[in-house]
Amino acid sequence: QAVQDVISQVLEKLEENQVPMPDYALKSSGAAVIHSRTSPSFRNTKGKVFLHSLLVLDYMRSPDLLLEPENQPGNCWPFPGSQGHVVIKLPVPIIPRAVTMDHVSGTTFHGESISRAPKDFAVYGMKEEHEEQGTFLGQFTFLAALNPTQTFQLKEELSGFVNYLRLQVLSNWGHPDYTCLYRFRVHGDPPKDGGKVSV
Repeated sequence: QAVQDVISQVLEKLEENQVPMPDYALKSSGAAVIHSRTSPSFRNTKGKVFLHSLLVLDYMRSPDLLLEPENQPGNCWPFPGSQGHVVIKLPVPIIPRAVTMDHVSGTTFHGESISRAPKDFAVYGMKEEHEEQGTFLGQFTFLAALNPTQTFQLKEELSGFVNYLRLQVLSNWGHPDYTCLYRFRVHGDPPKDGGKVSV
């Protein structure tokens, strides 16, 4: 276990070096998923949870996993089908400049893992939680088989700061049942009077 912890720390540092910008979608810095504005999780009826031989619930993973730095195989948020969305409340208002999408790292890719990865996605900035759509900041294609960590520059169409970001997944790489999101990072400019978060 100690060796695994050291390896995980080294991999995490390597990932941070790949993307040296602060992540404003990090849960430990105060970012949060707005569950009422987010797609439902995929319910894995094959992975039932038992307690004292009694069925408790069908196993579901939370979209909060998107805001965590751990990126182990299977530690992702699945949603049904190939289209879904998540709204993230940022810890401080920012002018978003870029986003980073992560798929599973540290393992050899295989077809089924890639087929579950997001493919086309769009990003929107919102000042208020209940905005219907928000300001369009760009549409991108995540080439999961090419690189598990990719950063995308956003369009600079915002006049002022946003408090929320909406990630809209438009397609995946072919899996018919669900799409799996590992990590989503948000980069940008905080207010001049502070708003520092950890990288």
